[in-house]
Amino acid sequence: MIWAIKPYLVCDVKPGMILGRPIVSDTGKIVLSENTVLNELAIQRLAAWGFHTLYIKEPTADESDNIISLVAEQRAFSKKHSEIAQALKDAFEKTRYFKEVPLAKMKELADQSVDSLINSTGVMSHLKLIRTADDYTFRHSLNVGIIAGVLGKWLGYKGAKLKDIVLSGLLHDIGKTQIPLEILNKPGRLTAEEMDIMQEHATLGYELVKHTRQLSEEIMLGVWQHHERLDGHGYPFNLTGREISDHARIIAVADVYDAMTSNRVYQKASTPFRVIEEVFGEMFNKLDPHITLTFLQNLKDSLIGYIVRLSDGSEARVIYLDKNRLVQPIVKIADGRYIDLERRRDLSIIEVVAT
Repeated sequence: MIWAIKPYLVCDVKPGMILGRPIVSDTGKIVLSENTVLNELAIQRLAAWGFHTLYIKEPTADESDNIISLVAEQRAFSKKHSEIAQALKDAFEKTRYFKEVPLAKMKELADQSVDSLINSTGVMSHLKLIRTADDYTFRHSLNVGIIAGVLGKWLGYKGAKLKDIVLSGLLHDIGKTQIPLEILNKPGRLTAEEMDIMQEHATLGYELVKHTRQLSEEIMLGVWQHHERLDGHGYPFNLTGREISDHARIIAVADVYDAMTSNRVYQKASTPFRVIEEVFGEMFNKLDPHITLTFLQNLKDSLIGYIVRLSDGSEARVIYLDKNRLVQPIVKIADGRYIDLERRRDLSIIEVVAT
């Protein structure tokens, strides 16, 4: 029988499921081997030990069926993503001209449509395949809502609190509807004066939502504070430490990751591995360390299996990352050799070829 191997959050794993990949500790020791049939106790222990994602075997008719299934999943995700992005674009354009946010529509998107994407198997990999410079503002807002929701789940948020995080992510750039279009859509880097105007979007967004009783204070602070940084070098108020709300801290991580992995008119997308390196470097002075580390440790699970191009031109499959060295994985090249990029510093990942 041919098996498909799919990632599951440990909270979604059920007794009787079969491991498709071995579980390896930070020291390189195999905790559970491939083909282990999981029971309730094993699942509980894995969760307690801090394992967030497990790769599970699922039967399929043959390899061609598996490929067809994966392609169908990606197409369904992309179609839904495009539909929601269009709905978000309509909502933003109404806000631009009427200066009032259609909150009922935004809440509907957060509660139903976006929630279905967040719960898709392989959501982070699916997002990687939808990188386009078209309608960046709307797609970015949608992606931040999705990533913030995924991160919220990883942090243990559930129910209404999780939906609030998603809605805060969808709304985080709503203030850009009040920025002049010649600045918002400028095909190049902004001048210092234009950047000052662009940075007003955080306060403009808060002004649009602050008078409504339909939104919690946390949602509104997420909109207002998502560009604040722990060291006081953010905007609009140079807040520090605990002055920044939890929602804003979550959205900041999602915002940075999506912006850096997206194609824009004046900037080509970075690989997830390069973004991890930069985000990791900001973890203790700008971004919340607990939220950031939770994001990076879970993100690494979605990167296992990626086909990447190395700086010497060769292609390789990512087979292992650990939490202490998220940037330099172990890869396997076409001739079967394993390369530890931690030791081979003359090599680096320059492109993701396939997920």
